[in-house]
Amino acid sequence: MSFSKTLLVSLLLAASSTVLASPAMLESRGIQVGYGQQIQTSDQANHWVVWIEGQSACPATQTLSGLNTSPCNQVFTLAGGTYQLTNCNGNNEPQAVADQDGNYIHTCTLNHDKINCHHGEHDIVKHGKCT
Repeated sequence: MSFSKTLLVSLLLAASSTVLASPAMLESRGIQVGYGQQIQTSDQANHWVVWIEGQSACPATQTLSGLNTSPCNQVFTLAGGTYQLTNCNGNNEPQAVADQDGNYIHTCTLNHDKINCHHGEHDIVKHGKCT
């Protein structure tokens, strides 16, 4: 094989491996996030919690800060990805969820609900979802 053909094949292989990596990256960007509040047994105080929207929130939440602070710009991990709620308004309602690089993934909407948890866990008051 000539040098130019070898170079071309090498470039094509490198490009195809980058393309093959893209679907996984896009899939990780597709995560949908539910958010709300839950009393934590550790301190009996309400905290912001997040979970994968569409899956059981109990006990699969990630606990953020206390309810007296904004849930925005707090880094959390779900499904192996790192995210944060962003652009909170004056009522601490996030307007979007972003990935670890600050890229917007989904917008957030209010979606109030009560999620009944069992086995000694406090119920979750759902505030919204980012889908």
